[in-house]
Amino acid sequence: MMVRVLSILPGAVGVICSIMLIGSLFGGITIPEDSSTIPQVPCEVDDSEICFIAMTEEINPPMIFGLLDIDLDIKWSEESEAWFAIVGTEAYVNCPPDSETKITECTADDVEEFIIVGGEDEIDGGLSWDIGTEKYHIITGGREGADIGDMQVLTTSVEISFDWKVELILGVISATLFVGAGEMAFPVRKLFGKFRDK
Repeated sequence: MMVRVLSILPGAVGVICSIMLIGSLFGGITIPEDSSTIPQVPCEVDDSEICFIAMTEEINPPMIFGLLDIDLDIKWSEESEAWFAIVGTEAYVNCPPDSETKITECTADDVEEFIIVGGEDEIDGGLSWDIGTEKYHIITGGREGADIGDMQVLTTSVEISFDWKVELILGVISATLFVGAGEMAFPVRKLFGKFRDK
C-alpha cells in the first residue's frame, strides 16, 4: 500500500513535465506587443546618395536561451522610408555608432555581409528572428524620402517555447515517470503471478 502512495510522486512529476511539453508544443508563452515611437534615420539623397545606418549596442543573450526557442518579431510603420536588420558583432567592429545618436558612418553596403536577417530588401515592414545565444545588434536605415525629424512606430513581440531537444527530453522523462509510477502502483510481476495462481 505504501508503495502505491509513493507512486504518486513520480506520477505527479510526469504530469508536470507533460504539461510543460504540451504548453511548449502548442504555442508556448507570448509576450504582449510593445510599441514605441522612434525617429527615422535620415537619408541624404543627392549627388552622393549616402544613407547612413544606426546601430544598437551589443545585445548579449544569456546562455539559458540555448534551451529555448525565442522568436522575435519586429514591425515598423514606415516601410517605404525605413528598414531594419539583425547583424553580427563584426558589423559593430567595422562600423561603431556614435554614443549619442547611434548613427554610424557606414551605409547598408558596408554591413551587408554581416546581416543575419532583414535589410534594405525587406519591404514588408517586418522581420522575424529566432534568438539564440550569439551576440547581435539591431540596425536601421532610411530610404529615399526619410528626413530629419521623421518618426515611425516600432512594434516588437516575442514568443517563447522550449527548444526541440528540450521537448524531446521532456517527452522521454514524462513517459519514463509514468511507466515507473505505474510499475510501483501495479507491479507487472505480481499481476502475472496472480494470473498464474489462477
